[in-house]
Amino acid sequence: MIGCAREPVVKKQSLQGKNMIQLSTDGTAKTNETRQFVAEQAVAQIKQRDDIRDAVAVSTDKKLLLAYQVKQMARFRMKQMAKDIQQQLERLFPDHEVTTSSDLKLFWKTDELRGKIEKDRLSERQINREIDELKRLTEERT
Repeated sequence: MIGCAREPVVKKQSLQGKNMIQLSTDGTAKTNETRQFVAEQAVAQIKQRDDIRDAVAVSTDKKLLLAYQVKQMARFRMKQMAKDIQQQLERLFPDHEVTTSSDLKLFWKTDELRGKIEKDRLSERQINREIDELKRLTEERT
């Protein structure tokens, strides 16, 4: 029992051999079908900032959607911070269409989409459609 608990990643494969699933001991599942490397790198970069409390991202081959939460005292510099984050991600990922937002509703929706991707194994086309829908939410004015 102790030897198994220290294993960081467990691999399971279906009988067909197509769908390789990696199960990590922290409870997350990652498939080889949709790679979220860009999203994970973007979140890691943004979380390094002192003024960011949390961040969530979803990516495809050409699109990146990142939603973040700002610490309370940093809200006074919201415009400049949003501009800096957008520019930082555009420099890091020049081949992606980058969309960022500090809206809480978009943060929740992006987190929900990330969970859907891990659970339901959405296709690239479905993820693109969902990102476009969330991008429309960022452009709405209330």
